[in-house]
Amino acid sequence: MENSKRQKQLEEKANLETREIYKGKIFSVRKDRLQFDSHSLHEWDIIEHRGGVAIIPVSKNGTLFLIQQWRRAIGKIIYEIPAGKLDEGETPLLCAQKELQEEIGYRAKEMIPFGGLYTTPGFCTEYIHFFIAKDLEENSLSKDIHEAIDVVEVSLNDALNLIDSEEINDAKTIAGLLRYQRWIHHA
Repeated sequence: MENSKRQKQLEEKANLETREIYKGKIFSVRKDRLQFDSHSLHEWDIIEHRGGVAIIPVSKNGTLFLIQQWRRAIGKIIYEIPAGKLDEGETPLLCAQKELQEEIGYRAKEMIPFGGLYTTPGFCTEYIHFFIAKDLEENSLSKDIHEAIDVVEVSLNDALNLIDSEEINDAKTIAGLLRYQRWIHHA
């Protein structure tokens, strides 16, 4: 812990310049220039992201809803838990309700926050807030035009088997499902 505090102090003192080099709809990129001593100049490219939410929707009988959707960046259809990015000024809870309605067509009467994670803290500020959605009722919002989503209902055990077989290979989904498994065993 002391080394981490020391590193933070060093970087704060060493920061020479921060400038935005790209601004898009979803994220921006900044370049930080740091000089730790008179000889070493370092540059970091940092992706700034507002963050997002990921939801574990639980049916009345205890099964979970996953989605399957095409992901352009990797060129594959993958299993995921419902998720989405935070819009400017939007709270994680409101975002989670909206994404649940858009992606699986349900609204949760009970939305339980249960932690979160940084997706790639080495170069990105994105933080995902996790929620468990319970007491679901049908209440859909129109889907985003660019999202073709299939909803799949599975048991937790089947979802964990999909992780083991690498059919689920999305980091937030794996983290969310494993965290949920621990949560139900400690609830």
